[in-house]
Amino acid sequence: MKIIIAIFLIILISCSNEIEEEIDIQIKIDSNASLENTDSSDSVIHYVRAHRSLEVKNLSFAESRFKKVVEIEPNFARGWLGLAEVSILKDNFQNASKYLDEALLLKPDLYEAVYLKGVLMDFNDQCDAFISLFEKIEITPSNRLNLLISNCFLKLQRYDDARIFFEGSDLSVIEDYDLVAENYFLQGNLNDAKKIITKNPISYKDPKYLFLNSKILIEEGKIEEAKKKIIEGIEISREPKIPFYINQGQSLLDKIKNLSKD
Repeated sequence: MKIIIAIFLIILISCSNEIEEEIDIQIKIDSNASLENTDSSDSVIHYVRAHRSLEVKNLSFAESRFKKVVEIEPNFARGWLGLAEVSILKDNFQNASKYLDEALLLKPDLYEAVYLKGVLMDFNDQCDAFISLFEKIEITPSNRLNLLISNCFLKLQRYDDARIFFEGSDLSVIEDYDLVAENYFLQGNLNDAKKIITKNPISYKDPKYLFLNSKILIEEGKIEEAKKKIIEGIEISREPKIPFYINQGQSLLDKIKNLSKD
């Protein structure tokens, strides 16, 4: 399936802390879909609860609520997107890919879904295949997607393309510092990568940053320090249990073991 990236403003659906505010979420469904014997407000409540559970990494409850959402509103793309997010954290890439395909079939311009599709393919060393999904490569409204594309281009050694997407991104968004730091790391600019990591106040307890920090330390030859960072990331991911990060950390430990053998 080709993903056509069209540049226009996307209205993002966000979750607030009060259910009353969440009722304002507009769930878009196909006009021909049958809604007999269903109450759309039920799906909104399930969606809100699902996102709150996802935020605190209660994956089982989040998954059950998102499944309820798509059961009630099967044409709601963000319900499928939520299921994909949960599946990625549960390290079930097969299900995640299937759910993302559903979301993009319903809403091809759902950039969060495009981004997660890229995350899956990047993690499986399929950056080339990810880039080939686009009929036209240009800056998108999603900052994380732009940074991910830039990072993929770096891995493919397409440095001019990588620079265009990196310079077209907002590097001041704290929530995206992990991708900015990874970009510097892939450029071989380890000092700037470390600086960006330390600028995020939660980097010390976020597995994404701990694992990236460990990769930097490995490049610097500080194997024992890298090992400590990886173990920290794994331990943090045990409660609540996030299989994606646990397995990622274990892969890094295996890499260190192989380096020691060499």
